[in-house]
Amino acid sequence: MNRLTLCKTILLISLFFMVPTTSLALSTDSPDGWNEIFPHATSIGEKESSPPVWPIYQVGNLVGYLFHSQDVVALPAFSGEPVDMLIGIDLEGKLAGVLVVEHQEPIFLHGFGEQPLFDFVKQYAGLSVLDSIKVGKTSNSTHVAIDGITKATVSVVVINESVLLSSLAIARKTLDGFTSNAVADILNTYEPLDIKALEKRNYLTKLTLTNSDVAQAFDDDNIVEKIAVTNKINKSTFVDLHFAYLNSPMIGKNLLGNDYKLLMQRLNEGEHAIGIWSYGAYHHVDKDFIPASIPDRLSILQNDVPIEIRDLNFYDLYEGKKEAYRGAEALNIYRIKSHSGFDPGSPWTLSLTVSYGNNPWLNQVSSVFPIDYQLPKSLYSYPELDNNNTSLPLWLELWHNRSSEITILVLSLLILTFLFIYQHQLSQRFTLFHRVRWIFLIYTIVFIGWYAQGQLSVVNIFPILHSLFNGFDIQTYLMDPIIFILWSYVFISLFLVGRGLFCGWLCPFGALQEMLGWLAKKWRIRQLKITYPLHKKLQLVKYGVLLFLVGLSLYANVMAEVMAEVEPFKTTFTLMFVRTWPFVIYAIVILGLGLYINKFYCRYLCPLGAGLSLLGRFHPIKWLSRRKECGSPCTLCHHKCDIKAITPSGSIDYNECVQCFECIAYYNNASLCPPQKQEKKRLEKLNLSTEQIEIKCVS
Repeated sequence: MNRLTLCKTILLISLFFMVPTTSLALSTDSPDGWNEIFPHATSIGEKESSPPVWPIYQVGNLVGYLFHSQDVVALPAFSGEPVDMLIGIDLEGKLAGVLVVEHQEPIFLHGFGEQPLFDFVKQYAGLSVLDSIKVGKTSNSTHVAIDGITKATVSVVVINESVLLSSLAIARKTLDGFTSNAVADILNTYEPLDIKALEKRNYLTKLTLTNSDVAQAFDDDNIVEKIAVTNKINKSTFVDLHFAYLNSPMIGKNLLGNDYKLLMQRLNEGEHAIGIWSYGAYHHVDKDFIPASIPDRLSILQNDVPIEIRDLNFYDLYEGKKEAYRGAEALNIYRIKSHSGFDPGSPWTLSLTVSYGNNPWLNQVSSVFPIDYQLPKSLYSYPELDNNNTSLPLWLELWHNRSSEITILVLSLLILTFLFIYQHQLSQRFTLFHRVRWIFLIYTIVFIGWYAQGQLSVVNIFPILHSLFNGFDIQTYLMDPIIFILWSYVFISLFLVGRGLFCGWLCPFGALQEMLGWLAKKWRIRQLKITYPLHKKLQLVKYGVLLFLVGLSLYANVMAEVMAEVEPFKTTFTLMFVRTWPFVIYAIVILGLGLYINKFYCRYLCPLGAGLSLLGRFHPIKWLSRRKECGSPCTLCHHKCDIKAITPSGSIDYNECVQCFECIAYYNNASLCPPQKQEKKRLEKLNLSTEQIEIKCVS
């Protein structure tokens, strides 16, 4: 009995030490959080290169894969930078979990906090990579819905797209049964053709390299001799490489004859076969090539994605159609797995690597020679896709989801354009003009500011500056249709009428300040008087703020976004004052100052206004009319202009003017404009004198 107990003890101890050798052996580069995504896993393997994944094991059995989303797709989010996530999928193609690794989204870094983002990605656990996952919709037969985050639509939609695209791409490369939906169907057409006819129809392709081609690629006139010595060859022709897509009966049956049927039986569903044969001194496989392995000298790339090929070992000694391969010294048929995502209807590139060196691992010099191939359209067709499953570009889907907001915004911009064109006619009707203006300002605050989240910001300028150095991608700006449309409209207007169209009509915070200025007059709050010379000096402050933020963004973009909180826009409109108290107090103080100094923030602090002023400095259209009496002797408009954009001399400073039309409302009203009133009195007096003269003449 004691002996049996001793044996059991020894067996248990042995198992204890055997299991940790696999279960606790961790990769030196294993990512943090892997065991949170796979809580029952016992080990993680070394990171693979293609695809870039970590295999996950449970007591020695493979249970899934882990990867960084940014290693697969890098979609720019609201900040212009991609959100990197750690994603796990199991062997059934279900998402084991998602963790946010790194992001630059300002709404989470400097607004809501990161917890809503972390809670959002938790919703993916248990969903399949094949599910059509939509944000903020109701689940139905065509898609699965997950809850979004209010006022962070662009961020979460881009995150959702990144999770789906990266997960599906990894599943196609690692799991069976996850091929792309958009794979071409090969047509079952055949007619007998010889080699010349196949080549004439572009069914076959070849890569021919002369000795001079190779010498030029290596920049070495003696390279061919070096390669010949290394590969123990002594022929003058370098390489003549031929290849063909064999699944098509038109190609495969003509090349392989009766062996075509055998080849199709060897392939599993969704797999592809590529035939490659070569002539000359340098073959597509070396003399040490092991059958049924991956070739060192060949590679295939499609849509910038490597496609793995493996020798089928179809012929130990070629006994096929001698005519097709007469003189070929190397012939192989390679298999492409179904999960590779390979599409025979899309272009792909075959590359031959030419290298020399006695040691295959050290001191080896190589050069790659690619050749593109496109299967002729007569040999394949694409199945008709279900309209419900047709995937729109991400930005187009966002525009479609906000179509009602876009319609309202575009209509309002058309109305605003009409108001600017007919500003003089409208301003002649003093009461109607003010009603129209107040209605538009309320619309700007409520719809553009709070509902559509269309408050433009200096932060929007940072990605544009970075694109000057990192390249311009229009899709980054198309992600938010409201912001894109507003910026496009404002940008055009800057070079026509200056900054005033935005600052006076389309800026929600500016409109809110104007409302407070109106309330201050109603409540008879005494305004703080700022002398005109001091006013001109204070205007320079906003240009200094702009210069500081732009310069900082080029070196530390995250810090620049933090410092851009000088704009109280996010607190006021994005978060609606639901924020930590320092930001709320700052916004309230800025708005409160507007009760005592009209549009205090716009006049002295706004970096966005400063930037727009610089861009629109040389606009050609100046519709705000002036009279020779403006400034001297009449100073009414100078005093009526609450932001002091009209100088004491009566001229208009368009760099500061918000084009509220208040001045032309007085200009076009004969009962309010002093020069017109005087002219009217003069004419009345002149008319009276004329009547008196006529009476005297009659008498």
